[in-house]
Amino acid sequence: MKLPRRQFEIIQEQAFRELPYECCGLLVGIQNSDHRGNVENIVYEVAPCRNCLYFGKEQGFEIAHQEYLDVEREARMLGYEIIGSYHSHINSPALPSLHDVDFARPGHTLLIISLMNAQPKEVTAWLRRGSGGVHQEQIRVLE
Repeated sequence: MKLPRRQFEIIQEQAFRELPYECCGLLVGIQNSDHRGNVENIVYEVAPCRNCLYFGKEQGFEIAHQEYLDVEREARMLGYEIIGSYHSHINSPALPSLHDVDFARPGHTLLIISLMNAQPKEVTAWLRRGSGGVHQEQIRVLE
C-alpha cells in the first residue's frame, strides 16, 4: 500500500489523541490490480472516525454505519472509494484480530498502529483476501 506522509501523520496524531482508547478511521483512495489479480491500495485521504463502541474501547473499535456511508459518499464525489480502514492497538502488537479481519471486505487494507506505554511501537498493513484471511502488505510512505 502507498500512503502520503501527511495522511500517515494524521493517523499517528489521532492515535495519541484518543488514548487510552483505540482510534479508528477509513482509508480513501484507489485500488489497482494487475492481470494476475495482485492488489495495490493507494491512499489519498484518511477519514478519522469516532470509535462508537459502547464498552471496551480500550481493546476494540466500531465505526458507525452512517459515518461509513457519509465517507463513502464523499469519496465517490472525489472519484475515490473506501479501500480500507485503520485503527490503533493499545499495549498489544499490530496484528489483526478475528474481529479486524471480519470487518474488512476482500481487497481492503487493514492498517494497525501499535502503541506500547503511550509510545509508537509498530505500524503494519494487512490485505484482506477474497478467500478469507489476510496477508501482510508493505507500507510505502510517500513524501
